[in-house]
Amino acid sequence: MKNILIFGPSRAGKTTLAKRLKDEFGLNVANWDCINHAFARAYPQLEIFTGDWDKTDKNATPFVAYYTCELVRHATYSTGSKFVADMSCFVFDTIFAMMEERLSDMDEGFNLHDEFVFIYLGSSRSSEEMFRDVRLYDTEDDWTYSSSDARLRKWCDAQIGHDLLIDTQLNKLKFLRYDVVQGREQVLIKLLMI
Repeated sequence: MKNILIFGPSRAGKTTLAKRLKDEFGLNVANWDCINHAFARAYPQLEIFTGDWDKTDKNATPFVAYYTCELVRHATYSTGSKFVADMSCFVFDTIFAMMEERLSDMDEGFNLHDEFVFIYLGSSRSSEEMFRDVRLYDTEDDWTYSSSDARLRKWCDAQIGHDLLIDTQLNKLKFLRYDVVQGREQVLIKLLMI
């Protein structure tokens, strides 16, 4: 079994799938929203969550890339255990280049696809549908909970634009991609059978 990285926009089912994979296969779970939010609260000057997608991506990506590498180093090489990481959306070319560089120092000839299964839970929702879903399922633990409607709508617009860029990167990087707007439960069951 490989480590599993799950990417996708808000409310796509990343956390639900990670929990199911944990239950099914006994994987450790890393939830990036929790980790990033802890850093954002402790060190606001890092500007990890700003409502500006480009700035958030630029500031959070190096941390996520290096921490994921440390998880691999610890989980795979120290304890022999595997993990599933419930991630957000990043500019994949950037994050994977950082991971590959860092991990190739540890193991010459390292290949990300040998170590990871990459799953992208995409969405063909409109910006307004995403906004509605986020508001519908918001909890106090979500960063979106305390965001103004105007800020959240701006973020949803940016997210939809970002998804278009992601589609081209997914094909290049050989991701498994699933649209979870309709039939999300069937998609999650299918993924458990991979």
